[in-house]
Amino acid sequence: MTSKEKKDTCILVVDDEKEMREMISDYLDGEGYNILSAENGMDALTRHFAARPIDLVLSDINMPVMKGFELLQQVREKYPQTKRVLITAYNVEDYLDLAMKYDIGNIFVKSTPFNFLELSTILSNLLTNDIFGASKYFEKPLIQKSFLIKRGDNLDTNANMIISNLPHMPSAKKVELVLIELLANAVFYGVRRESAEKKDTWDYNFELADSDAIEVSLLADAEKFAISVMDRGGRLKKSDVLYWLNRQVSHNDAGVPLGLYDSHGRGFYIAREYIDRLIVNIDKNKMTEIIIINYFAQHLHGYKPLYINEI
Repeated sequence: MTSKEKKDTCILVVDDEKEMREMISDYLDGEGYNILSAENGMDALTRHFAARPIDLVLSDINMPVMKGFELLQQVREKYPQTKRVLITAYNVEDYLDLAMKYDIGNIFVKSTPFNFLELSTILSNLLTNDIFGASKYFEKPLIQKSFLIKRGDNLDTNANMIISNLPHMPSAKKVELVLIELLANAVFYGVRRESAEKKDTWDYNFELADSDAIEVSLLADAEKFAISVMDRGGRLKKSDVLYWLNRQVSHNDAGVPLGLYDSHGRGFYIAREYIDRLIVNIDKNKMTEIIIINYFAQHLHGYKPLYINEI
């Protein structure tokens, strides 16, 4: 975004903690945005939304008077053009059922130290609808490679080859497992449109046309690496991802996860378990991109955020 575009973009920061509200507001103001703030949801609705158009609202979840989910529900109903992001210091998994209910795809987590660069990237992506590309999460990548995946019978070999381009790390096997899951989802569900219930009948001996090939990007700097897996099917839905994730953290009366025996969707849960950042970008019926990001050193302390963008 240009400086003028940012100045014309209004972001409303809602948080009952004054220090947090002012810290975020000051940072985004320094980024060039037009910033407003409110101490709770009712204050935001009556004082700011009634006065002028708001491009994006960034709201804490737990606040007095009106909680963040209630605020964003009213914003969705009354001001559907406004982008919506929640922010919390607590475990996102505890809110997945509410994220499903209120159609929330982005929950930013307050980490220690606070990850201002990630917040800036997420908000910019939403405001511009320019959500695709792992390069947005890097200022100066030291490694940047691209791969095309066409065959369905050697995904484990391809995953191993891609991972081998990264510096040695203790979690390499877990990352490789996640990547195999993401490649399989992209090839068999995104492009081939296979049914999970008929997995025993799948044909693995094929080669995709260049136009259908899975595009994989790998980037790394001194702090982190990212792998992007993109298919041109665009079949994935935000509601499906939220549903699958929630089934893995919801339990029946016997304490067993509801999604323990699900034939589809477990790959996203595995990715959230093993990876620091899971980002899902969807352009309906056009393309789907899954980005995984891992930090080489665990210097950011806090829960994992939720990033599912659908345009």
